[in-house]
Amino acid sequence: MKQLFIDSSAWLALESSRDQYHDIALAFAQKEARQFQWVTTNWILSETVTLLRRRANHAVAIRFMERLRASKKLRIVRIETPHEELAWVIFKRYNDKDFGFVDCTSLAIMEIHGINHAFTFDHHFRQFGYDTLPNIYSPR
Repeated sequence: MKQLFIDSSAWLALESSRDQYHDIALAFAQKEARQFQWVTTNWILSETVTLLRRRANHAVAIRFMERLRASKKLRIVRIETPHEELAWVIFKRYNDKDFGFVDCTSLAIMEIHGINHAFTFDHHFRQFGYDTLPNIYSPR
């Protein structure tokens, strides 16, 4: 089964009805995304739960994390030293991009695990050469 990396922008769109991509994210998750093994990282979940607490509330953040921790469909990759090292190489190499370090850890995980598709609304994945789904924007 093909793998699909789930970025924080996708998690936020799925969880928040106020997110501009909410309806698109839900439709994608309910149809096309089912053909993939979902993969994310503990750093992406950390980033997402923090943003959900700020943008929604504590209870929403708790429900999100509890649901994902119990999920059988989601594989959570823990960022470890080798991932951080590759992320640092990526961060240093691309001085012409505005990748954040968490973005770089995601890119490193995708590279290490041979993941070619990302469920995201963040143009950085496309800049790095990955297929972004759903494809709704033009790269910057």
